[in-house]
Amino acid sequence: MIPSEGRSLVALWVMVLAAGCGPRAPAGALRETLGRVGGCADSAAAFRRVIDEFQSRQRNPALGVGVAHRGAVVFEEASGLARLDPALPADARMAFSIASVTKAFTGVALLRAVERGTLRLDDEVQVHVPELPRHPSGRPVTLRLLAHHLGAIRHWGTERDEQLYARQFADVREILTLVVPNPWIADSAPGASYSYSSYGYNILAAAIQSAERKSFRDYLDEEVLQPLHLGSVQFDRPGLGGERRPWRYSWYDLTDFRELDTQPQRVPDWNYSHNAAGGGLIASVGDLLRFGDAMRAPGLLSAASLDQLWHRPTVAGVESPMSFGWFVRATPPTRIAISGSNAGVQAGLAVWKDQEIVVAVLANSWGRGSRSGELMNDAADGLLGRLARVCDRSAVIAP
Repeated sequence: MIPSEGRSLVALWVMVLAAGCGPRAPAGALRETLGRVGGCADSAAAFRRVIDEFQSRQRNPALGVGVAHRGAVVFEEASGLARLDPALPADARMAFSIASVTKAFTGVALLRAVERGTLRLDDEVQVHVPELPRHPSGRPVTLRLLAHHLGAIRHWGTERDEQLYARQFADVREILTLVVPNPWIADSAPGASYSYSSYGYNILAAAIQSAERKSFRDYLDEEVLQPLHLGSVQFDRPGLGGERRPWRYSWYDLTDFRELDTQPQRVPDWNYSHNAAGGGLIASVGDLLRFGDAMRAPGLLSAASLDQLWHRPTVAGVESPMSFGWFVRATPPTRIAISGSNAGVQAGLAVWKDQEIVVAVLANSWGRGSRSGELMNDAADGLLGRLARVCDRSAVIAP
């Protein structure tokens, strides 16, 4: 049973959130800009109007929002409570779970390994992960296919239960024990069609680890996190962050998923190490901005790697919407985006290329109405898209 703590305080706080007047904690990182001053640096009130209108519906206990424009952080703020009882105000420097936004980090780590010459995208995965059996069709599964979710690797099944959520996986290779006995999507073949797979990204991490001869955690830290100074980004584990760890909440019952009326439920401190490279990271909104901004121009990645990342991949005539952990939008304006959601978690990150905008949003709950995906949506009707339009109305084409 999910514990229910401090119901009177929770109910009071929900009323405060509904009124759109929860406490806000500005981030000290606002003074540490990414570059020159952005064109919408004086738009804090406009950003807050978008946020308050959104929160009037979803009522997330805590919400972190960051916006960068033309290489500068122009808005970075958290509102609400990271914990309801005892009350812990949210702070924009806090690291929240980012769920599947993790895949963007894994995709960039793969491109770094390719640049280093330790991997080739057209390597068959068994070269680096011999535990994975060959597909019954005999068709090869390459790292490129896995990166674009074209590898015919299945997604989660019945194995994702309470026992799995209580288990700590110390290494990405341990995750292979969950998928290797039965890795394939039924009635599909490698390269035949797009099918989203978190297992595929954990297999990619195992391949990187094998080729680089160091743990995937150490490799990601050395090749991505340290160069970008992303100090908040870590692999999550229960208890990480101690008393300042944000708790997770849900406006949906975790058993039957009915919407709750009066207060959100506390989500258990589940362990997501079984999805380390597909959904296991935590990050602050400021560090997500810095990571997204690094996708705009050569630096961390070469121009050739960025060119691959920013184009929808087509392999043997089959197109995928995902390029190295990022969804590439098929319609203008040109942008890449990635989102994530677990019980008590919503996360979104989007980069608009021509408008030079990066938007990151994090919440510590499944908000009311969160089934719509509004928080993670970079289109005209989504929170990411509406925040981008504050800086540049051409960033999102209204439907």
